[in-house]
Amino acid sequence: MRCSSCIGGGGDGAGIRLTPAVPSRTPCPCGQRAALRKLCVLLPAVCLCFWSLAQPLPTEASGPAELADQARLALSQNLADYLFLGTLNADLQYSVHRAWTLQAGAKYNNWTWRHRMDTQFESRQQSYYIGARWWPWYTYSGWWLGGRLQYREYNRGGLFSQETEEGDAFGIGASGGYSVHVNRWLNVDFGLGVWGGMTKYVTYACPYCGKRLDEGAKPFFLPDEARIALEFIF
Repeated sequence: MRCSSCIGGGGDGAGIRLTPAVPSRTPCPCGQRAALRKLCVLLPAVCLCFWSLAQPLPTEASGPAELADQARLALSQNLADYLFLGTLNADLQYSVHRAWTLQAGAKYNNWTWRHRMDTQFESRQQSYYIGARWWPWYTYSGWWLGGRLQYREYNRGGLFSQETEEGDAFGIGASGGYSVHVNRWLNVDFGLGVWGGMTKYVTYACPYCGKRLDEGAKPFFLPDEARIALEFIF
């Protein structure tokens, strides 16, 4: 975008001139006193700045207690989900207390695996959840217990039988596990989870034929995830 003003315009006064004004050759006593006051204020500030730079830097968090005081944000990737038919996932946690973190995450899988035209299997989903974790020792270290609210749109079939089910599930999940502190920036997080709620579903005779067997709403209680995750701490 071009500016309509003219920089460095002519002598008609329409432009903005960049030529500095010629300073007065006669020093003003008022200006000298003002400069002296500024110098008295700036000099201690500059000295304090150099003194702080000369001090030794604080040591990095080396143990779980120090890590709990400094770490706030953690992003994790569950390798077990990737191994289960390539489910993409991300989990974000934020520390709000020495023993509590808030949690939000998502999973996505839209892949259909075919062996032949009449043989396929899938566990497609898009899942979203929010929750919290309680850490008895310190956040991002040791044992933890978690709870979450979760929504999942799913389509699964052909894994253990040809019957296929798709639907929308809403529920509450509970999980627990252990987080191993590797270094300042990395944990390995292990866990297991279950969840239950209600689902509105449709079942089909097989993953590819489209023949409906049943539909409706029903309660459920199922394993939710096995967790072997890399957790990056900031």
